[in-house]
Amino acid sequence: MSAPGSLSPDQWRRANDLFHQALEQPPETRRAFVDHAAGGDRVLASEVASLLTAHEQAAQFIENPAAMEPGPPAALDPVLMAGLVLGQYRIERVLGRGGMGVVYLADDLRLGRKVALKALAPEFTGNPAHRERLLREARAAAGLSHPGIAMVYALEEFDGHVFIAGEYVPGRTLREELDRGPLGPDRTIATAVQVARALAAAHDQGIVHRDLKPENVIRTPGGDVKVLDFGLARIRDVPAELKNATSRFMGTPAYMSPEQIRGEEVDGRSDVFALGTMIYELLTGSHPFVRSDAMSTLAQILEVEPSRLTVNRGGYAHGEVLDSLDGIVRTCLQKDAAARWPSAHALAQALEQVTAGGRVTPPSDAGRATSAAPRSPRWWWQVHQGVAIAANVALVIPLWLVREWIGGRAGLALLLAGLVAALAGVILRWHLWFTVREYPSELPAQRRRSSPWLRVADAILAIVLVTAGASVSLTTSVATGAFLVAAGVALLLSFTVIEPATTRAAFGVEPTSGTD
Repeated sequence: MSAPGSLSPDQWRRANDLFHQALEQPPETRRAFVDHAAGGDRVLASEVASLLTAHEQAAQFIENPAAMEPGPPAALDPVLMAGLVLGQYRIERVLGRGGMGVVYLADDLRLGRKVALKALAPEFTGNPAHRERLLREARAAAGLSHPGIAMVYALEEFDGHVFIAGEYVPGRTLREELDRGPLGPDRTIATAVQVARALAAAHDQGIVHRDLKPENVIRTPGGDVKVLDFGLARIRDVPAELKNATSRFMGTPAYMSPEQIRGEEVDGRSDVFALGTMIYELLTGSHPFVRSDAMSTLAQILEVEPSRLTVNRGGYAHGEVLDSLDGIVRTCLQKDAAARWPSAHALAQALEQVTAGGRVTPPSDAGRATSAAPRSPRWWWQVHQGVAIAANVALVIPLWLVREWIGGRAGLALLLAGLVAALAGVILRWHLWFTVREYPSELPAQRRRSSPWLRVADAILAIVLVTAGASVSLTTSVATGAFLVAAGVALLLSFTVIEPATTRAAFGVEPTSGTD
């Protein structure tokens, strides 16, 4: 076997490709296939043979993790871990930290290669249900074979701590690339296609990632993209008791699908939602839903449609590409999973069609699925605003007709007051409607500014209607007067009872309270 670092980057890429080709062969012919395909390169053949050996031993490693003395695990100090030897692994340094634990760069002393060694949080080591679920997930992840997925080699246990040993992938995460600015349409599409193909391979094996985000996707020095960290993956055929035991809120809020937030059953379309969020972010440099706190972010994901993609189009051709990408991303980000791309395969094909200049057709059942989806509280708030706008416009007509019945300055004053109040209500409500649709991040501030004026306008219009109705009923027409009084009372109930209720349901707090 070659010594660590003895292969050039080109040789490593060739070894990786040959390794995945060998996995497609029957186990008994893999060694002969490698020797033949290596073309006499003994170093290359030796390296691929070692990868095959590790892959074939992974099941045994996972089924029988190295057991140490029982007892509660002591807290791991990442600073003190450097240089520590755990079984066959020597820790070098911390690669990264996340919600599930710490990932270290380590030397595999037995096989002579670099590995990523992930230490899971202590609560996952002491709970039998969690341990069994992690064993099942690790077995499934170890069986994944795709160039776009970082491999899992083994599940180990040292001093009560569970470690996942996996492929070390050098390079930059997409989060690190985003820190330098948006990627642009061409690079975003190429990246998203690779990620979608990797997800499709996992979904074909019944594995849903559930924590896809820029931090979990890395670009190698050669430009390839790899998906990391299937630590929160969901696999099919898991016993119900294990699902129930681990059904707590899991994932990264900003990249969760609506069904994941609600704790419902998820499938590959949940990863499609996360990838759509990532594509939006890679293109624009901003997240479509993220807000100042996790709960606000989750509310945005559940209720708000993202703004249209707005980036520097860089010419007519890129403008067409951006329009196509906007449609693709909006299909990914549908609240109802049935309205999204039906699979990661379909999403990858749509992205490739954009590159080829073809016309992208969304799923045929998207419209039906969207129309069948349950209406959200924010949708009902928007309906209320629309009805109120129509009512304000309609109520000006009877005021115009009865101004002559009332006569004199009183009739003109009531008409002008009603006209101004109705116009103000229409403008303010239309402004809020437009803000919800196009600039949702500005909505809390705009609601705070608009709400007092809106209530004053509604109150004035209600008073005008009741006054005009009472005057007309006493002098000219009881029926017309009764209609105006009833309209005024309805408007009064609308802005004092109905609108505050729909506002609370849609946004969680009334706008006049000063907080959102």
